Amino acid sequence: MKFSDFGFEENPFAITPDPRYLYLSRGHEESLAHLIYGTGPNGGFVLLTGEVGTGKTLLLRSLLAQQLENVEIALILNPRLSRREFIATICDELGIEYQGPPYSLKLLTDILTRRLLKTHAEGKHTVLVVDEAQNLSPRVLEQVRLLTNLETSRHKLLRIILVGQPELQQMLERKEMRQVDQRITARYHLMPLNAKETNHYIAHRLAVAGIREDLFTPMALKLIHRFSNGIPRVINAICERALLAIYASGRQRAGVGLVWRAAREVKGKRFGRQSWLWAGLALLVLASMVFWYSQSGIDEGAVQPQSASLAEPAIPELPTSIETPQKVEIPTLPEQFADSPEAASPPQTDEVAAIEFARPDEASPEAVAETGAVDEFILANLFSEPQSRNAMYQALLHLWDDEKQLQESPPPCMQMKAFGLRCLVAASDWANLLRLNRPLLLQLKQEKQRRLLLLRHVDDEWLLVDSGRGQGVITRNQLMRYWKGNYIMLWRPMTEIALIGEGSSGSAVTWLRKRLQQVDGIISPALKGLDRFDTGLESRLRAFQEQRGLAADGVAGQQTMIYLNNLALPPATPTLVSARDLAGG
Repeated sequence: MKFSDFGFEENPFAITPDPRYLYLSRGHEESLAHLIYGTGPNGGFVLLTGEVGTGKTLLLRSLLAQQLENVEIALILNPRLSRREFIATICDELGIEYQGPPYSLKLLTDILTRRLLKTHAEGKHTVLVVDEAQNLSPRVLEQVRLLTNLETSRHKLLRIILVGQPELQQMLERKEMRQVDQRITARYHLMPLNAKETNHYIAHRLAVAGIREDLFTPMALKLIHRFSNGIPRVINAICERALLAIYASGRQRAGVGLVWRAAREVKGKRFGRQSWLWAGLALLVLASMVFWYSQSGIDEGAVQPQSASLAEPAIPELPTSIETPQKVEIPTLPEQFADSPEAASPPQTDEVAAIEFARPDEASPEAVAETGAVDEFILANLFSEPQSRNAMYQALLHLWDDEKQLQESPPPCMQMKAFGLRCLVAASDWANLLRLNRPLLLQLKQEKQRRLLLLRHVDDEWLLVDSGRGQGVITRNQLMRYWKGNYIMLWRPMTEIALIGEGSSGSAVTWLRKRLQQVDGIISPALKGLDRFDTGLESRLRAFQEQRGLAADGVAGQQTMIYLNNLALPPATPTLVSARDLAGG
């Protein structure tokens, strides 16, 4: 594989600490600021900690690349040294000549002190930077403390920066290390990247290496964050393996399947395993039992339609309505995706994370169907545990606005209007869901039990879902075992009324007319006076509905309005499928 095949000048995901690839997330920016502070005139003893692979060494390389004026830096990368070797290494880094080995610790310290005094007299600072400082022995840490005693009456002669893993902080918390810990003047713990920062991190590295910025689908990016836990080194490894998979498969970019395979190769036996606080979960289940058994059904406004012939309500404003398309088809899959009769035995529970709905041994829907009912084991658990309907509606609402909060009453759909949203409760086939293109709550059914499952994103046959306890990835084939077409969707109306038809007038009719003209590529002059719903507009609306497979009743109800909204989506509108994927890119 040549990286030039992707438009890159070099490997964008090499794990070497190249300062050009430093992405300044909020945490990395704070960390670098602490390091720079430690080299300044007021710097004293700075501690930087972070998990393995979070980018601490890259930050140090970036610090060295700053070309700080009047600063001499002694960098120790391997601190597994004795006290004499440690001081000798500092002397080596600063270019101080000495005799030995064997050499005296006192002699080395005296030579170093004279050099520090000379450097200070020249108006310069000397900084000692120790990477992997968790490997320092207690005796060497005490020697580091003694080095902080090298000072004049006003200034420290040696500024010290310790960089290491969280074990370093644990070491300093010991009683015998309190003298060292008290000397630290600034400390910072570098956290992993969040999901948004992970996306920006990947885009940054791609931009530095070349011009390609679209190598991963949106859902693939979500999975990269999930599998890497936001650790940059693991992100690099997964992305590099995904590049190899793209090259080998001849595809243009990586979707869920390729990322899943790359993550499995990178993480090996650790793939799919996560630790959870089961005790807390048990308490939550226990606390929910009384509430759960007092409820019947999922939601008064989310029950299956009472009649297959219900039409859209002919009232001006309505928070929610039940719609049934003219023809409802239960989705079926090709024969090769059919459920395997042998898929009856669940996997070992220690191999599957609690929130994972599928853990295929191969990264394709076909392979998932062949490898056993991993998904059935997990999805079946959804029916054996209580579920808060409000929590599921809240998760859906957060995709629109993560600051909005639902109350316990009235029912969720009645509260959505206050947020400028409406509930569409309906039954549909899979193709229509993709055309509506909004995240939604799917009503799953097993015997007489019902549960809600939040469908967040679709990437071909792969689905990113949320059970209320966490996110997981399943295939469409696996979903069809429990979903029979019912859903609850949020959408944002662009007009003040929820139904436009015969007798309607005003700005809502104007909006409808302009959207239909947009379909036809027509730009009409501004209308004078009150715009009214006439027979010409009704005919054009019927034609639009027929083209989209909707009931051609000449009335713009909720589904019709959603289709019209999709012609020009407002910014920040959540979608099931990205615009690029819809275009076939």
